[in-house]
Amino acid sequence: MTVQVENVAVDISVELGRKQVTIAEVRPIQVGDSITFDKLAGEAFDVRINGRAFAQGEVVVINNKMAVRLTRLIDRTDPS
Repeated sequence: MTVQVENVAVDISVELGRKQVTIAEVRPIQVGDSITFDKLAGEAFDVRINGRAFAQGEVVVINNKMAVRLTRLIDRTDPS
C-alpha cells in the first residue's frame, strides 16, 4: 500500500512470513490453496516502510476490517 506522509509517498507492507520454494512447488498452486510459514498464529510480524523494517505488529479487527496494531518500533540507531 502506498500512502502519503507529509506529501511524500511511502510504501507500507506487512510481512507475515517468508518461505523459499522451487518453481516446481509454485506451479501447481491454485486459488484456495494454503501456504504454511514457520511463524505461529498470533506471532508478531514485520511492518516495512519502503522495504525497510520499521516495526512489529499484530493483526486486529476494527469495525469488521483487518488492521495492524504496532507493538514495537524498531530502533534504527541500535547496532544489533
